[in-house]
Amino acid sequence: MIGLFAVITVALGGLIAIQMSWSRSTIALREAQFNQGVDQALLHVSERLERLEKMEDLRRHPIGRRLMLRLDTLRRASATDSTRSSMVVHGQPLHSAIGDRASDGHPLDRKEHEVLVADMVRGILATEMVKDIRARLDPQLLDSLLRVELAAAQVTGAFQHGVFNAQGGVAYLPLGQDLDTASLAASPHRVRLFRHDIASAPHDLHVLIADRPGAIMRGVLPMLAFSALLILGILASFAWTLRTILHQKRMGDIRNDLVNNMTHELKTPISTIGLACEALADPSMPKTEEQVRNYTSMIRNETKRLGALVENVLQSAVLDSGRMVLKKVELDLHALIRDVARTGDMQVRRRDGTIETDLGAEIHHLHGDRIHLTNLLYNLIDNAVKYTEEVPRIRITTRSDDEGITISVSDNGIGIHATEHGKIFDRLYRVPTGNIHNAKGFGLGLSYVRSVVERHRGKIRLESVPGRGSTFHIFLPFEHVTSDPTVAGGR
Repeated sequence: MIGLFAVITVALGGLIAIQMSWSRSTIALREAQFNQGVDQALLHVSERLERLEKMEDLRRHPIGRRLMLRLDTLRRASATDSTRSSMVVHGQPLHSAIGDRASDGHPLDRKEHEVLVADMVRGILATEMVKDIRARLDPQLLDSLLRVELAAAQVTGAFQHGVFNAQGGVAYLPLGQDLDTASLAASPHRVRLFRHDIASAPHDLHVLIADRPGAIMRGVLPMLAFSALLILGILASFAWTLRTILHQKRMGDIRNDLVNNMTHELKTPISTIGLACEALADPSMPKTEEQVRNYTSMIRNETKRLGALVENVLQSAVLDSGRMVLKKVELDLHALIRDVARTGDMQVRRRDGTIETDLGAEIHHLHGDRIHLTNLLYNLIDNAVKYTEEVPRIRITTRSDDEGITISVSDNGIGIHATEHGKIFDRLYRVPTGNIHNAKGFGLGLSYVRSVVERHRGKIRLESVPGRGSTFHIFLPFEHVTSDPTVAGGR
């Protein structure tokens, strides 16, 4: 069994390790995808800003305006003719068509081309060298482009942005925002603005995602949660399997112990009865009246003992089958206790013990099963005698309240350790006593007691200290009580 547990534990540990490794890999992949998405969005923003600026410069030049109008005309013509190549207009390449004609029907000659190119180069250089980076950026346009591109990259939530120079100094920060400048400057998400500038100083656009870890985890959280549930399910299944195996092993040990005890318990009275019968049947042995009386008394006592053992086994069978049927009648519980104490006193007197009663309940009539309640008290008295090393002193008391009556059975026995209190009412369970087996029984009595109490909608509670005896408190509700009360004294 230890080998089986070891194999299951190693397999479970390996499975959990693989699952955790897979989870870490998934998180790392998600983080890489997130970083790539943000960086790609920044690159698109940079390209669009530069493209928009160059288009604006082109619109400000007279010839550039003519060129743009011509481009629009050619684009519309290309869109209406799906059979022609988008790079060919009237059988000529696009740049030839642009060079040959303007929007007003006048051709662009070589001189105009040179003027256009020279003016645009001078304008670009002048813009790069003179124009401040703040003047080149439109705050609303920059913020709008960032939101659009980040949303396209599936990056949602708040973010901060700013422009820094090559030395890490602040070149531009949006107004009206509470920015963490140091974290923004250290952000790994950055892109060069106006990357094709020839003469201007380099500037980088930095973006800081406010909840970067949360944004990364949100993408993998459902999968990780499902993985965690699977791991918890496997752990719970393993724990349940382990508990079941240990319980079955314990039950197997208890059954073996029961068979051994039953064999011993049954063989002893049978042997005694057999010897007594042989003695009575042997004609060579003298038989005085006193000897016959002793033999018959021995046979009668051992027969009663056999009957009690069989009754315990039958009670256990009834509990197992669930066929315990109560025949409730109106009972005077004090009269029933007196009858039990009178009968049990004969068993206790064999060890010079006594049974005392203190029946103080003001209301002691209730509906109950006379036979099962009588057997319940006999079982408690029998346990008190068996597990008492000294002269047995048994005390039965009663008290009542508005809800029911409490019966307390106390003894001066060996007591029960607190760790065993929750187990003694289990079927076949006997409190471990080491290698000492002087206490007879099958471990069925207290299980039967609890079942009888529960069938009467009552509760049973144990108070016991090793070496100081035990007290069983049994609460039986009156007929008008419909709720499940707790044991008196523990409520």
